[in-house]
Amino acid sequence: ERDRFGNEFKVGQIGVGSGPGEVIAVGPGEAVVLAVRQTGDIVELMVTGIWQIITGRRSVDELGGPIKIAKFSGEQLSLGWRQFVSFAALISINLAFINLLPIPALDGGHLAFYAAEAVRRKPASPRSQEWAFRTGIAFVLALMLFVTINDIVSLPIFGS
Repeated sequence: ERDRFGNEFKVGQIGVGSGPGEVIAVGPGEAVVLAVRQTGDIVELMVTGIWQIITGRRSVDELGGPIKIAKFSGEQLSLGWRQFVSFAALISINLAFINLLPIPALDGGHLAFYAAEAVRRKPASPRSQEWAFRTGIAFVLALMLFVTINDIVSLPIFGS
């Protein structure tokens, strides 16, 4: 499919779905259940996407940083407030997921150190923690730099 901004998407469809903009009223309890289920589906898609990038079945060109987020935010806002709020929720879930990965210096890294401490019955040495956190920060900064460069290269002024 191609949206009105020229972005192409591959969408597998089967069965019957509601039309765009259609809203179904549900109660608060059912809304929480549906929100948790949809969040789980989004996390599952992120894990699948990361795995596909690692195994080479998906291009790293799909990774985006602040410039792509701003571009897609504007596009979603032009489609209406519901799409924009849905996109903002997607970004929030994505950031929470990344933050919980077991990378030192992120919350997931701290949780990994706590788990290791629980298993070993003693904390890791300060030197090993320092090196782990330095490595984690270097990884996160390298990822930020990579996606920002990826964003800049994908701008129309560079022929993309």
